[in-house]
Amino acid sequence: MSTLEQTSSINLQDIKLSYSEAGKGEPILCLHGNPGNKNIFSNIMAKLDGANIKLYALDRPGHNATDELPNEKNDLWYDTSIYADFIKAKLNKKAWILGHSYGCLTAVKVAIKHPEQVKGLILINPLIATATPNESTSSIPYFAKGPLTGSILGIWLPMAYPQVLTDLLNQLFQPEKPSEEFAESWLQKFIRFENVVAYQTDRNIQIKIQDELKEEMKKISLKTYALYGAKDGYTDISRQQEIVNLIPGVKSETSESSGHYMPHLNPDICLDFIKNAVAG
Repeated sequence: MSTLEQTSSINLQDIKLSYSEAGKGEPILCLHGNPGNKNIFSNIMAKLDGANIKLYALDRPGHNATDELPNEKNDLWYDTSIYADFIKAKLNKKAWILGHSYGCLTAVKVAIKHPEQVKGLILINPLIATATPNESTSSIPYFAKGPLTGSILGIWLPMAYPQVLTDLLNQLFQPEKPSEEFAESWLQKFIRFENVVAYQTDRNIQIKIQDELKEEMKKISLKTYALYGAKDGYTDISRQQEIVNLIPGVKSETSESSGHYMPHLNPDICLDFIKNAVAG
């Protein structure tokens, strides 16, 4: 019998957070990548019977069913206070944080700003380093806030992004291919105006925070475990390993048969890694 995944919401700092939970035992906060949503962890949640862990998967702010962050507070680190409050409210005040892809960057940020509430980090297919040095930020999030420019982008972005995100989805699924049903279903979510803006906002933060993040990662004293997919067609593994290895004592493994969408395509591998990490 599979574990029942339950979806709910909670209001924190005037932001509605949508989350799913499943399992019993050690609490783990799960943070998805970009583009993405909490459902990337559903296949792992379905296998939690007897695992002695409980997963809480969030739609990060601006993605899927969670509100975006208020403009006046949307700085490079503000989102960490939202996750810290969620841990206080739902996860017994202290928890492991599991990140996938860009969610690993968010997990690391929480560990830096709120280490007293983090038991350890579990990083799957980290996307913390920018793809290349000296990348340029996007002006889309800025113009999306204007009444006129926002209206124009609201029409243009859903028309312009389907092919971009289709190509991206194919990269995420390597060495496999997404089914037509999956691709059509997820593409409709990814090309929503709000999700495209959140996608670009995340990328801008990643670019802006790189130098500061690298210095702060050297100070992390939490247990950290990283899992890479050798067939990852979306990220440069060696570049990601370089920045993840700044965390003192990080322990890494590689799944030779897996690509970037490991939580969805290889939930058994992920679950074994999570259980081993929590068990130390």
